[in-house]
Amino acid sequence: MSDNEILDFVADVGRVLLENGAETYRVEDTIGRILKSLNIENSETFATSTGLFVCIENHTKVERIKKRSMNLERISEINDLSRKFVSNDITLIEAREKLNIIKNSNLYSIKLITLSIGVTCFFFSLLFKGTIYDAISAFIVGFLLNIFTVFLSKKAISNFLQICLSGVFVAIIALVNLNIGIGKDINNVIISSVMPLVPGVCFTNAIRDIFEGDYISGGSRFFEAIMIAISISIGVGAVLLAWLNIFGSFIIGG
Repeated sequence: MSDNEILDFVADVGRVLLENGAETYRVEDTIGRILKSLNIENSETFATSTGLFVCIENHTKVERIKKRSMNLERISEINDLSRKFVSNDITLIEAREKLNIIKNSNLYSIKLITLSIGVTCFFFSLLFKGTIYDAISAFIVGFLLNIFTVFLSKKAISNFLQICLSGVFVAIIALVNLNIGIGKDINNVIISSVMPLVPGVCFTNAIRDIFEGDYISGGSRFFEAIMIAISISIGVGAVLLAWLNIFGSFIIGG
């Protein structure tokens, strides 16, 4: 088992963790435990939200993290893989095969995710004391929102622009629903429908990284969460302001 093979494996593990929203201290700890189980003491790992640096003896590997999402199930599977490897339950070859399966697996279908987001928005509306009609409107908006975000994800545009356009989409569909008689409280519908876009996990990970002393990663994640919130606000606010200026009311003819 060469140093390069080990380096490629641990760097791949770290990259998958970072791409799926793991905290940087978790990435460094996981890689450290794997290397320690292989009796490699002279190693260093440095992770940020956008990059990973792993050094073993005189070998160094750098991974640029270009895409990031939140997939807690995949993080859990990687953690389980690392524990089995550290316990010598699986070999390096078996671990690499399992890692490839985890990377390429689609845990849930797009149809199920789309339906789940719609149902989530439905119950958020009820939680925020909306009527059943508001909840139905939120379901429709949330359902269509995921279809729209999947479409945007295939385009070569920045994440913040995608979030902003998603905010625009939410506001437009909510206003259309209101004007055709689905829903009564536009505020309730919009707030419920943007909940899937809110960077709650990103913000939580930022705080956890800061508490662990990873100020660079924690600060960057915190700034990312703020920028996402601002992007949502800009998208929704622009549509509401334009609608009011054009029609004078959220209900056309009202």
